Amino acid sequence: MSVLFLLASLGVINGALVAGYLYFKRPRTVSEVYFAGLLLALCIRIGKSVIFYFSEEVDLFILQIGLSACIFIGPFFYLYIRSLRQQSQTFGTKDHILLAGLLVAMVVAGLFFPYRSRPDIWNGYIIYGIYSVWVGFTLAGLYQWWQMLGAALKHPRKLSGEQQYLAAMGLAQVFITLTYLTALFGFGTYIWGALIFSFTFYYLAARAILKRPSIPPKASPPALENGPALLATLDGHMAQAKPYLHQGLKLDDLAKQLDLPRHTLSRLLNEEYKLGFAHYLKVYRVQEAQQLIRTRPELSLEGIGYEAGFRSKSTFYEAFKKVAHCTPAEYKNAAVESPKVLQNGSE
Repeated sequence: MSVLFLLASLGVINGALVAGYLYFKRPRTVSEVYFAGLLLALCIRIGKSVIFYFSEEVDLFILQIGLSACIFIGPFFYLYIRSLRQQSQTFGTKDHILLAGLLVAMVVAGLFFPYRSRPDIWNGYIIYGIYSVWVGFTLAGLYQWWQMLGAALKHPRKLSGEQQYLAAMGLAQVFITLTYLTALFGFGTYIWGALIFSFTFYYLAARAILKRPSIPPKASPPALENGPALLATLDGHMAQAKPYLHQGLKLDDLAKQLDLPRHTLSRLLNEEYKLGFAHYLKVYRVQEAQQLIRTRPELSLEGIGYEAGFRSKSTFYEAFKKVAHCTPAEYKNAAVESPKVLQNGSE
């Protein structure tokens, strides 16, 4: 999980840096500005996906920002490819009107229908409108892309360096769009879009723009002293005090309870436990839920989720399936049919 988080989050960080470099460098071209906008829109959207995928407690305003950025991905891709094809030297007034109109539309939608209070509107009309704009302008950009590369793509081995770069850009846009579009309808996961983005857009952007040897990574910090002992202490605290039953438990709270610096506890869970705080918390809450299912048959499954520390039914079901590899209902049915087997297996 930690490696997956690193790969996905690196794309977001590097994308923001490249976007800033392209926008503020002088001189700059029209295509570079539009490419900066594309990178920024993608890294905001993908950053939201990474946060949501690895943490069960996400402020809904972050989701609103991430979804709002989606509406600019297709238009910036189209403007970028068109500016390359036409070798634009100035920014068109219609382009400014388009981008300003999209910005106003998302601001107005956010003010009148905040995601925090109206997620039903965002997950319905608004998100389908956003994705329609994304897909529509992506198709328009791909038309421009095909006009530039259509003949050359018939002989891919003969593509020049610039043509290879542009071909990879178009294909990456297609795969990212398809990944998010299929995830919207329940197929796959958004995190694949983050990985595709990291392995294509950022690598190509760094190679084409920076044109410098990669900077060697800094030396890794030394391993934690007494890591196994610290983790055993943490496990003992979790088993005895059961702080995970508090729905609002955060890493800072747990660190204070153990009298540890926050960064030490974070390193412990990332390096010694390997899977991070969010997963660690889910495991204990799911184990608590399993215990309640076996011993408190009068409770509903939703009630068991709240008793175990989950904030909502959806997060409970998602975490249970991820940790126990079955749904709470399936586990309850198995507990009724073979209670001794489940009890022995959980000890």
